[in-house]
Amino acid sequence: MIYRTISVKRIIAKVFTDLDLKEGDHRVSDMISWAGSALLKIGAFPQFINKIAGKGSEPLIPLVNYQAKLPGDFYKLIQVAYSATESGPFYPMRYATGSYDAEGTLETISDVNEGIYPESNLVNLTMDTYSLSYVDALSRLNTEPATKDLMESYLVLMEGSSTKKSGGDNLTTFSDDYTFMITPNWIKTNQQIGYLLMSYQALPVDKDGYPLVPDDESFSEAIYWYINMKLMYPEWKEGRVRDAVYYDSRRSWNFYCKQAYGNAMMPDSEKLESIKNAWLRLAPTVDEHDSFYSTLGQRQIIYNANA
Repeated sequence: MIYRTISVKRIIAKVFTDLDLKEGDHRVSDMISWAGSALLKIGAFPQFINKIAGKGSEPLIPLVNYQAKLPGDFYKLIQVAYSATESGPFYPMRYATGSYDAEGTLETISDVNEGIYPESNLVNLTMDTYSLSYVDALSRLNTEPATKDLMESYLVLMEGSSTKKSGGDNLTTFSDDYTFMITPNWIKTNQQIGYLLMSYQALPVDKDGYPLVPDDESFSEAIYWYINMKLMYPEWKEGRVRDAVYYDSRRSWNFYCKQAYGNAMMPDSEKLESIKNAWLRLAPTVDEHDSFYSTLGQRQIIYNANA
């Protein structure tokens, strides 16, 4: 388990001390970058911090034209929920499995940035409401912000009142669920507009933007040996460092990398209690995703009416 973190500057200080480096022209910025790479290579999920876009100081993620930009510090998704309004309620989403689930993949982000709307529910609603042609409805949405806001509000009420997609506009989306898929830097959904409540993992950093390292000796040693190996590689490549010396650094990095992963993943007694409750169940629970796994670690109690 990981309980505390320390600054990567302490690891760099250890590098300077152990390698007897003098203050001056050294690759400190490279050491910081290597430390971040080492943490990602260790890859134990407890070493990352859990963040929730939509709680505390983190704003909700607005969904526009079936897609939204992932947070800048996003590393790995935990779970995502959708609501048509900022105030909720929020419903859990699942990853899309259908070939045509994510309608947003058919539209380009440049169209959204330029305010150009493809033929979609928003344009169709404007056409029906004002008896306009497609071109006139598109022009009105792009030139009249009040009309655009009004149509979007109507669309939220119409589409957000039910999870039923009933085939979609082109009879290709048949799921009743809210679905999404992740593409590089973007999340795309089968809902055109709304808000996303996203729980995700991020690499912890200090006020200077430098990685924070778990306060565990194995992590310190692993990162130290990774930096040592990186510093030594150019010298070894040019033949100025013996093979045995370089290989010792590489073996030490491999050893402490695995040890750090094992230490981070080892649960304490409190976490073991929740794991025990999740495993020891007479009646399996298959819908924990719908409750955001909030009751997964609770002890199961089954009442017998005949008792």
